[in-house]
Amino acid sequence: MSTKNSVLQSLLSLKNGEFLSGEELASSCQVSRTAIWKAIRSIEDEGYKIEAVTNRGYRILSSPDRLSSEIISSNLKDCGVLGLQVFIFDEIDSTNSEAKRRAVDVGAFRDAAGNLTEKGKSAHLSLFAAESQTGGKGRLGRTFVSSADVGVYFSLLYSPKNGVKNPALYTAAAAVSVSRAIKNLYGENPSIKWVNDIFLAGKKVSGILVEGIANFETGTIDAAVVGIGINLRKNPALSGEITKIAGSVEEAKIEKNEKMPEVSKNRVIAEVVKNLIQFYDSFENDDEAVKNQMIAEYRKNSMLIGQKVTVNPVAGSTFESYRATVKEITPEIKLVVERESGGLEELSSGEVSLHSYDFV
Repeated sequence: MSTKNSVLQSLLSLKNGEFLSGEELASSCQVSRTAIWKAIRSIEDEGYKIEAVTNRGYRILSSPDRLSSEIISSNLKDCGVLGLQVFIFDEIDSTNSEAKRRAVDVGAFRDAAGNLTEKGKSAHLSLFAAESQTGGKGRLGRTFVSSADVGVYFSLLYSPKNGVKNPALYTAAAAVSVSRAIKNLYGENPSIKWVNDIFLAGKKVSGILVEGIANFETGTIDAAVVGIGINLRKNPALSGEITKIAGSVEEAKIEKNEKMPEVSKNRVIAEVVKNLIQFYDSFENDDEAVKNQMIAEYRKNSMLIGQKVTVNPVAGSTFESYRATVKEITPEIKLVVERESGGLEELSSGEVSLHSYDFV
């Protein structure tokens, strides 16, 4: 780790009111006081405001709202999440695409006994986050607009010991993780639209795309790439029909005449990932209590249960759209609907809409 990053991580770990002296920083980094001074100047050049007090040392007064692997790692460490590798990009085609590229380089994540291979260790629990994406995507090849300074866009690469048994559970856990983060950090109560969208004030503020990494030798899904995009602030680049659908946390606050809290993007990502890791580890460890809690929360936040919807076919399907009432969500995250013409059905995939302009 560079001197600058070591100094930054040390200053970020301070509690309110604490200082670190130049002598302490020089000793911990094993460099000269001059090197520490240069590191401080470099950190300030990145937008951090640092206070220097004689005989006390340095502390950070404010940080730029820029993604930082050090800050995300520090926040997760405080939550007890260890071993996560964080990769930051100013701009990228898609964080999911980058995660899949890394996965291809790995080959087999685990051996026959279920242990991580050496290359698997280098990729498991990797987080990829970007300030903006040029090719952000959602389900079924749709585009997820990923402009700079208005949202967070990130992907987690996770390889469970026994493979991904039920991909829908991973998507549901991501939806609950995002919902919890928005509630804890912004005081809002989002709704979940089966299976992977988060809504506030009637508009979509977050999308989730979970993709599997297959092992063709074993026929299993070795790893999951969990991509998440959250619209935090109003995007001036959006106009026209899409504004009927896409919203942001900020717009939900404005509608309620409430002030948007100053929450850093790093903290938002850390809050979501903290919950994700907890849920995914519970799946791997057969922790039924945590899994059941997640499913119960997913059902509670569902915006579809009890609603009349249109069930639409996906590409390649032969059935026609039909009207139905949503009755339940199963423990396997299947949607139970009752057709208007009669009869119950369980949907494991497909699209449902409440209005003609809804999309998944």
